Amino acid sequence: MASFQRRTVLTAVSTATVSALAGCTDLLADESDDEDTSAAEDAAVTFVETLADGEFEDAREEFIPEMRDDIATLGQLEQAWMGYTAIGGEFEGVESTTADKQDGVYNVRITMSFERGSHDLLFAMNDEYEYGEYAPADEYERPAYVDAAAITDEEITLETDDDECELPGLVTMPEDADDVPGVVFVHDAGQVSMDSDTTATKLFADLSEGLASQEIATIRYDSRLAECDVDPDDHGIDTVAVDDALTAIDELRDTDGVDEDEIVVVGHGFGGLAAPRIADEDGDLAGIVGLAAPARPFYEVTLEQIEHQATVGDHEWEARMEQYEEWEEDVERIEDGDYDADEPVCGYYGSLWESLEEYDHVEEAASLELPTYFLQGERDTRATVEGDLERWESELEDPEPETSVYDDLNRAFMPGDGPATPMEYDLRNNVDERVVDDVAAWIHDL
Repeated sequence: MASFQRRTVLTAVSTATVSALAGCTDLLADESDDEDTSAAEDAAVTFVETLADGEFEDAREEFIPEMRDDIATLGQLEQAWMGYTAIGGEFEGVESTTADKQDGVYNVRITMSFERGSHDLLFAMNDEYEYGEYAPADEYERPAYVDAAAITDEEITLETDDDECELPGLVTMPEDADDVPGVVFVHDAGQVSMDSDTTATKLFADLSEGLASQEIATIRYDSRLAECDVDPDDHGIDTVAVDDALTAIDELRDTDGVDEDEIVVVGHGFGGLAAPRIADEDGDLAGIVGLAAPARPFYEVTLEQIEHQATVGDHEWEARMEQYEEWEEDVERIEDGDYDADEPVCGYYGSLWESLEEYDHVEEAASLELPTYFLQGERDTRATVEGDLERWESELEDPEPETSVYDDLNRAFMPGDGPATPMEYDLRNNVDERVVDDVAAWIHDL
């Protein structure tokens, strides 16, 4: 079994973790020790059952002392388990375990059965079966609504406006496309891949292939912050979102089989906030779609998400609460313009906030007289129906926006139960088919 090499929302393997587990050995070593691992597997089963019983205090005691306040606070453990039950439903038991031992570290994969399917979890533990790391370990699966035989992919490269770096991208087309509408996906804020992926979800891949299966061409690309070395004082909205979207629009318009007059921008999160500016700059879009698009100031929804992460469940996540309190002060500084362009404020450089001071995205959208469609999951912890979707509805009049609300979908438009937590976004799931169908129908009706 391979040792930990997966991304986790909770922690990266640190030198301190490895040292505490195995006396400064390499947790990612390739050589496997020839030793019985059954006791480690039994310990992992007991640990999962402890989580399932809600005994988070007992679970925390199973971690090495150095890591208890790092990755195993009561709030983190509770939210991790909430993520599994949000996606999987009721826990039914352990299906299987596999393990190896590498340079003194046990690596255990445990497959758990839930009412809606199976999910995996990885552990690393020392000879005393104390934990030093845990991470989700699901594999992505293509959704059933994608007709893989009916679509084609072509790798492309987008040149940035300053020619200093290139953005890998992918054009996904219906087979034998002839004057089909096209969609340009615009990513959320930060370092985002063309698939907008996590450990086992691919928001933009699901949407791209789902729409292509319904006779709509799409283009998606890695964000500039994921591929380029961008100066901190140059993180304005045009650099991190708008300029590359305009390049992608031109690329899709020039693609054989695409109707150049039927191009729609679909922006997720910050991409939805940027979409009105993109439409204004381009001047010839057929419409814009906002997925979880904030209508409120971006700093407001950013802070609200951190507050949710700090307080959801019965146990506070102390580190997130400290972050929330710091960012509350940051928000006041943003509102007062009291920051430097190259200074991190509320998780983003001041140059981004500076650019947003000069951009009212709702007012911009209202001035376009362009068809708009806003979709919102009620389990989103950043954009909300009351705070954002209702403002889009009230401020846009000519034409009035189309809107859809999905009570069981999270920020990635994937289904689950109860309050959303960060862990659920790393578990195997897909964009709900209703979202693909609704976006496709809206585009074909333009």
